[in-house]
Amino acid sequence: MPRILISGYYGFDNLGDDTVLFGILSAIRKLDPDAELAVLSNQPNRTRELFDIEAFNRWSPAVITRELMRSDLLVMGGGSLLQDVSSPRSVLYYLGIVAIAKMLGKPVVFYAQGVGPINSPISKRLIRNIVNKVDLITVRDDKSYDDLKRFGVLKPPIYVTADPALAIDTTLFSKDDGARILKEFGITPSSQDSTKRLAGIAIRNWNTTHPYQKVLAKACDELSRRGWQVVFIPMQYPHDVRVSEQVVELMQEPAVVLDRQFSFRDISSIIANMDMIVGMRLHSLILASLYEVPFVPLSYDPKIDRFVHRMGLPQGERVTSVTFERLHDQIKAVEQNREKIKLKMREPLRLLRQEAEKSGELAVKFLKR
Repeated sequence: MPRILISGYYGFDNLGDDTVLFGILSAIRKLDPDAELAVLSNQPNRTRELFDIEAFNRWSPAVITRELMRSDLLVMGGGSLLQDVSSPRSVLYYLGIVAIAKMLGKPVVFYAQGVGPINSPISKRLIRNIVNKVDLITVRDDKSYDDLKRFGVLKPPIYVTADPALAIDTTLFSKDDGARILKEFGITPSSQDSTKRLAGIAIRNWNTTHPYQKVLAKACDELSRRGWQVVFIPMQYPHDVRVSEQVVELMQEPAVVLDRQFSFRDISSIIANMDMIVGMRLHSLILASLYEVPFVPLSYDPKIDRFVHRMGLPQGERVTSVTFERLHDQIKAVEQNREKIKLKMREPLRLLRQEAEKSGELAVKFLKR
């Protein structure tokens, strides 16, 4: 029975990354039900409870080394692990694990990585020196492929696939569960009241002097005045709650913040009940796509632009330069063309789901070989 150790940004109550992990686990288990899976986590007990999987302390070098020695394959799993914008330590941490694995003679697979932004020359040098020792790489978009080649990663085979969350079987999550959660906050979904339309807002804090919160507050007020119920959905608790509450304080109309810690299953079910999403969080847009919920992207990172491009939809406004007029026009365009947008999303989504499953196929084939 092969044993696979998965490393990524897990155990930080980030529902996007939890969704990525669920997508990876689902894809591998579908192809190799006998595989023994384990994950490195910031909160091993919580990860164990959420995913019914072995989980170990990601901060202990001794534990990491022990688990690598016990494993047949290291999967560096999903998300933007190779970037130095949020922290220069990210590249050092993840490539450090890869370096230990290779010193122990273990094969390493990069699974649907999103690469960049990378600004530091040291980060670029580390990527060139260490990632060239990886055995197989899949990336979630063409730009990540181009970035790796530009940084000098030429030895391992690289395949363009898609974000692991796109492989999720949404029938595993009940829309009714999301409706029950919303009712606890006094919100009635449109499926139960045709006069109600729900606009989910999934934002995060971003370090910029541009007043994007004021711009978003004004746009949300306009939505509310046109009959929409504005609902702020925290994808990372409690960080997203704080910034959501700041936007609500700037609003003149009422809005609801879902101030609670949810699981990725909960958040998936909640988004299934939305009629539109305005999202900074990548996986709020991915989950919206899976449920054919039209969305308006608000971009803070190239990964947002890359996903929207692959969906064949108009690019969103950037957080650092967004104006009320442009954001309002984009929201209104989506509002007025919701059914057309749903139809337009179907074919790109079908192709992306196939690509997302390919990462699992390549990883399992490599392990068996």
